Amino acid sequence: MSVPHSFHEGNRGIVRLAWARRLGLPDLSFSDDGERLLGCRDAARELVAVVLFGQLALSGPTELVEAAADLDVDDLVEGGALLRLAGPGAHGLRTAVLGFADELPLDQPDAEPQVSRGAPEAIELEMRCPPDDVSSAGLTEREHRFTVMLPDGPAACAAYSERDGLLADLSVLVAPSLRRRGLGRLAASVAAHEALADGLIVQVAVPSHAIAGLRLADSLGIKPQGHLTSVTLPRR
Repeated sequence: MSVPHSFHEGNRGIVRLAWARRLGLPDLSFSDDGERLLGCRDAARELVAVVLFGQLALSGPTELVEAAADLDVDDLVEGGALLRLAGPGAHGLRTAVLGFADELPLDQPDAEPQVSRGAPEAIELEMRCPPDDVSSAGLTEREHRFTVMLPDGPAACAAYSERDGLLADLSVLVAPSLRRRGLGRLAASVAAHEALADGLIVQVAVPSHAIAGLRLADSLGIKPQGHLTSVTLPRR
């Protein structure tokens, strides 16, 4: 079930600030003028393209960023252009839809869920899931974890990490045998409301091919506002 999306225009600046810092750009680089932004960092190990509120920003070694500056946005977002520029040995292509929320509806479940904030429960859940799903969710990289527990163990976990004290970067992992039961949405709702209560804006970066993840974000009311594409550069 989809819920209405809302995102206050005034909070765009907070998101833009966080991403400017991540990409090595001056704090106030992002704006409404739509100008392409170039963040040249010769020591970078990634080449990154971000479209945020309709504005493209590139970050990586100077030579590659300048070569990408005039390329088609769609080709950059889909990743083909980044792979060609990065050359042989490039790997780890990632494409994701970026979504943000500054307020979300509060759903009250019929029964109070048992939620653990400990690491062992999240690790146990990871052991029940395919490696690709575990890697994509990256629970162990995030310091705030909320695992929904059932009598036979952990069922779903949503976790977030803080970005510059501004964003809560949220991900979700659900045990394969328990998917499509609303457990991922429950865990995500708990984690997202904790982050909002701490004054953070919720951010998700859902893999572009992950239909279930995109539907989950939509069902929570997290509004898509951009795209992230990155590729790991070969060692030189």
